[in-house]
Amino acid sequence: MKITIKPTWKQHLAWKILEDKKTTDFLFGGGAGGGKSWLGCEWLISNCLRYPDTTYYIARKTLKNLKRTTLRTFYKVARFHGLKREIDFVYQEQQAVITFPKTSSTIDLLEVKYNPSDPEYEDLGSSEYTSGWIEEAGEVSFDAYDTLKSRIGRQNNDKYGIKGKIFITCNPKKNFLYRVFYLPWKKKELPDGYEFLQSLVRDNPRNEKGYIDNLINIKDPVKRQRLLYGNWEYDDDAGVIMKYENIVDIFTNTIDASEEKYLVGDIARFGRDKTVLKLWRGLEVYKIYVFRKQSTEITKNKIKEIAIDEQIPYSHIIIDEDGIGGGIVDSLDGIVGFTANSRAIKIRDDNKNYKNLKTQCAYCLADRINNHKLAVKVKIVTDLEDVTEESYKESLIQELEQIKEINSDNDDKALKIMSKDEVKENIGRSPDYGDCMIMRMMLELTNIRIENEENNSEELEEEKPLYEDIGI
Repeated sequence: MKITIKPTWKQHLAWKILEDKKTTDFLFGGGAGGGKSWLGCEWLISNCLRYPDTTYYIARKTLKNLKRTTLRTFYKVARFHGLKREIDFVYQEQQAVITFPKTSSTIDLLEVKYNPSDPEYEDLGSSEYTSGWIEEAGEVSFDAYDTLKSRIGRQNNDKYGIKGKIFITCNPKKNFLYRVFYLPWKKKELPDGYEFLQSLVRDNPRNEKGYIDNLINIKDPVKRQRLLYGNWEYDDDAGVIMKYENIVDIFTNTIDASEEKYLVGDIARFGRDKTVLKLWRGLEVYKIYVFRKQSTEITKNKIKEIAIDEQIPYSHIIIDEDGIGGGIVDSLDGIVGFTANSRAIKIRDDNKNYKNLKTQCAYCLADRINNHKLAVKVKIVTDLEDVTEESYKESLIQELEQIKEINSDNDDKALKIMSKDEVKENIGRSPDYGDCMIMRMMLELTNIRIENEENNSEELEEEKPLYEDIGI
């Protein structure tokens, strides 16, 4: 059976990429209504009819949404091309698989929602696919994408000369897509095998009448920027506590100078994570040290050396105590340990209920950034080739945007932010730079508490009644 594809111009460009022999990872998207899902369905249907005994997948965060939206689009595309259900293709709901009886080719419908008990997505098994499609990839984690990549190019690709390909469709999202595809594309630095093609609503003349007007009339300016104009620099997550523009401003803010110096460190050892030491004058970062695969003993000695050279008292040094840094805190008497899940610091006139200290510090950081009271002057000391001033800025902005409020599952309705593991899922790495910014706020809050206590003592002294005339 033959089908005739009649793409829009933008879909035509995308189809050429889908059919080429060099691309392995292709992101097609960037706005609503660009004809992404229709093209994905046509591509898989075409492949199943052309190449017998090949296998494919459509993956989405939840199977429920996949069936409710993408599968319906699949049926529309099939009807448009004259394919009859139960004759040309069969959908087996219990197995969540579409079979083409005449060619024995199949399309599996996959749920790739993150499961803490299966962080490596081993429940996908050892399935072998010719190619695959991730729909609404803004909802999907980097590890899911990485695992799905490993499953393609393994089912009759050599027989038909088909390049194993992962097709990705999405609207703009500040997750791994931004880092892996959009930024390199913007800088003309996409690696070999990767492609990105922007698709916007005006690229698709087949949209229903009024659809563009609906996007234009979206009240939320962030959502309108993303869906209508394909602007990747905005995040429409309701939990965002720092505006993108305010985060960017930290690199140009001018704040009052302070003589008080601080050192904040997020410590790693021999893994992929980085050891980051940030030096502060008041609320201005003035120097950053970055290391990788360094022993804690070397890191400890480096901290001592910096403290001497920069004249930073140990009481102004704070190190993450939850992991490897605990040993450094124990061995350098006088420095401050940061324990993320410890109790929040009691501050007079702050009646908010925080889940833990890290959450409280995150909200304190958001207040300083949103009110332009914090600055970062980038001077990096490192021997790592992949750490530059530009890469640091990009990474820090991305990490600060990931500091988001999430719904509390406790009866006390305590404020809670996204966990470090969830952030890693979103951006594909540890938020080492952002964590150092959060930890610095512990000393800020401690200073506020001390000032409040001193002021409170003075007020009590002033209000103390005088009883000299009765001899008391």
